[in-house]
Amino acid sequence: MSDNKLTQLIDEMKHELSGFISTDVVEVESGISVAGGSISPDFDSDVASKKYAEVLKAHQKAAQALGGKKTVGETEDILITTTMAYLILIPFPDGKYYHGLAISRDGNLAFARLVMKKYQPLFIKALSSS
Repeated sequence: MSDNKLTQLIDEMKHELSGFISTDVVEVESGISVAGGSISPDFDSDVASKKYAEVLKAHQKAAQALGGKKTVGETEDILITTTMAYLILIPFPDGKYYHGLAISRDGNLAFARLVMKKYQPLFIKALSSS
C-alpha cells in the first residue's frame, strides 16, 4: 500500500478544511488507522479510529436488522455532533475501510462532507496500489 501517497493526500485535504482536528483512513475490521492523525493533543486519533470502527460496525448491524439496503439504502456517512466538534464517518464502497474526520464546530460541515467525497476515490486508488 502506498502509505506515502495516503499521507500526502491527507496533508492536502487538511489544508482545505477550516476547523480541522483529525482525520484517518481506517481498516474497519481491526480499527487500525492506515494513515492520518490529529493536530490536537487532546484528540487521540488511534483511540478514535478503533472506537468509531465499532460505531460503524454497530450501524451496519442495525441497518441489516431493518432490512438492509432495500429498506434503508446505502450509508453515505455517519454524523456525530458534539458541543465542540463534528465527527463524520464515511465507509468506502468495499466496506473494508472508512474515512473519519473531526472538525471543530467553527468548521463548515457541508464543505467538509464535499471534501471527504472528493478525496475518497483518491484514497481508494492509493490503497489499491499495493
